[in-house]
Amino acid sequence: MRDRPRPRPVQLNERDLFDVATAADGPTGLLPLTPEFLRDRPSGDVFGLSQNAGMGWDAAKTGRDPFLILSTQGGVRADDGTPIALGYHTGHWEVGLLVREAARELDRLGGLPFAAHVSDPCDGRTQGTTGMFDSLPYRNDAALVLRRLVRSLPTRRGVIAVGTCDKGLPAMTMALASFGELAGAVIPGGVTLPPRRGEDAGAVQTLGARFAHGLVSLEEAADLGCRACASPGGGCQFLGTAATA
Repeated sequence: MRDRPRPRPVQLNERDLFDVATAADGPTGLLPLTPEFLRDRPSGDVFGLSQNAGMGWDAAKTGRDPFLILSTQGGVRADDGTPIALGYHTGHWEVGLLVREAARELDRLGGLPFAAHVSDPCDGRTQGTTGMFDSLPYRNDAALVLRRLVRSLPTRRGVIAVGTCDKGLPAMTMALASFGELAGAVIPGGVTLPPRRGEDAGAVQTLGARFAHGLVSLEEAADLGCRACASPGGGCQFLGTAATA
């Protein structure tokens, strides 16, 4: 376990407790409203522009054509790749990097990128537990939520879906397939690299059984298990449903 400095306790006095901001100046600029827009469009379309400006987008550009990027992002990753909070698996750990690049390109082309996430489980992590029963049903459940997220951006012009493994990627595909009239693209998140020396992510899932039968030592199991996911992003690299989804 890497050594990290322990955070210092927050010191608050009575004045700090009551020194709370209750109002702010708000964004600067003007929303790109027209008389027709205000009269004829749903009130949610107008309020959506307010939300766009409130999140920091240039007010004059809040009326661009919206494009939604859906992903299965999990965990919290610092810009240098350092984990702040872990995801459930490497498959969704770095898909946020793909989302970021897609968003930048949409912005460059004059679109208005939005991003939403429905993370996914790892059946490797839940093997031997009742959590395995949630693996396949997740696909249908997530597809329902993803469809609701698409409909929750009523002005969307298209959707890009980024997913990995045999749970998130099928869920994305099912969700997008239900919007036949909407432009969409599904982007696989790739696989984690195998170790140059050792075993892949499939073989190491039998370490417990092999150790119980005396086929590997404790030291061998610790070494093989540590190196199986040789790169931080991507789904399991062995020839299973995760890598072939």
